[in-house]
Amino acid sequence: MRYCGIDVSARPGAQQLCTLHERRGAEGTELVANFYEPGDVDAVTRTVLGFGGEAVVAVDAPTGHRLDLLAEGAPLREALGLPPGRFERHRVCDALLFARRMPLYPVPTTEGAQRAWEAWITNGFAVAQALDGLGRFTPAAPDGGLEGAVEHGALRFGRLCEAYPEAVFCALLGHRPPSKRTPWGLQQRIAALRVRGVADDDGGLWHRTLAELDACAAAFAAHALATGQGRWVGDPDEGVVILPVGDLLDAYHRLPPPQRVSLTPGGFPAPGPG
Repeated sequence: MRYCGIDVSARPGAQQLCTLHERRGAEGTELVANFYEPGDVDAVTRTVLGFGGEAVVAVDAPTGHRLDLLAEGAPLREALGLPPGRFERHRVCDALLFARRMPLYPVPTTEGAQRAWEAWITNGFAVAQALDGLGRFTPAAPDGGLEGAVEHGALRFGRLCEAYPEAVFCALLGHRPPSKRTPWGLQQRIAALRVRGVADDDGGLWHRTLAELDACAAAFAAHALATGQGRWVGDPDEGVVILPVGDLLDAYHRLPPPQRVSLTPGGFPAPGPG
């Protein structure tokens, strides 16, 4: 089985693929990471489809447009207790995660004009369309539920899902990590993957780019979908996000900042003559 993660980029030739596969190691089963050179949507999706029925894929982008289920006056807003004026341009899955303090991006409707920063979303739609034959994961939600456990046998509902790396790392760590461009933020993300058995035989993930780490986090979510060890959030008809944990916290906060010593008030006195 190939557990695939795709980090979607606004730059056409910068789509990043990472795959995980299981390997029996001295300390149990490892998830061996393979990182592919960046490429365009066609190259990446052809590679994934080349794995045949062995592929399970998580994409770091929406797989469909917003259905405006949370637009002003929508009945679901009251059911979720959303304050007026908030989350009106979010999908249900994004609003539910954002309410847990997981930062996500609003998704355009089909009719919405694309803005410059939404170019990566368009590439995400193209990835999802190219992989449509895998079937978008659409769980059975009894009584209209908007969240549930990913159970064993979940692949019968589809092999293609959404997974946001930042939300994956929040779920694995139990808090929002610092920026991934800081040493501590990078270390936390790498540790979160390695402690769960992700193995990179070429540098232990330390030689990888930020896009490669995000793709690896998405691949770990694909593994959770395939093995029934995760949780889905969202409206199944609009789109759900996969998190590789059994339960989610009510909120994910940042850790307190490190201590810093105050500067001497007023500075030092100027030296006297001589």
